[in-house]
Amino acid sequence: MITKILSFDWALWFFWIMATTWGWFLGNTLFSGLAFLTSGLFIGFFQWLVLQSRVPRAWRWIVLTGAGWVVGYLLTFFLFPPELQPLEGIAVGLTTGFAQWTLLRGEVQWAGWWIPFSMIGWSTGLTLLPGIFLTGVMAGALTGLCLEILLRFPKVRTVGTRSSA
Repeated sequence: MITKILSFDWALWFFWIMATTWGWFLGNTLFSGLAFLTSGLFIGFFQWLVLQSRVPRAWRWIVLTGAGWVVGYLLTFFLFPPELQPLEGIAVGLTTGFAQWTLLRGEVQWAGWWIPFSMIGWSTGLTLLPGIFLTGVMAGALTGLCLEILLRFPKVRTVGTRSSA
């Protein structure tokens, strides 16, 4: 048990960074006019490829990521004045992280940490290091670190015992 907690899953982290980067890249280049929608779907799809063997019914990740992404961009577009547009990373990270948290909370302990890591990851990627690849790399590296740690502590499933009366 101690060895599992102390050993870092470098493969998971690497694949998560790649999934986030490719999702970001393809969502912004293939359908650039609809990037506010397609980026979330592509990111969700590629991240699902990493999660599918680790989380039950992981296909929901695609839907949740896409929905959270769109809501974050719509909030930014309609509620933030132009001078506050740099805060889009925080809004997108919050809404996407919250949507993804709805899946993670049933699977891992301390899933609430996912939301601030998502906010930090996407605000760093979209604001501090914007770029066609760097945005995905930064968001993927920070959220992937959080995911690697969270997956070490799955929720304990208890099976109800029936008493024989």
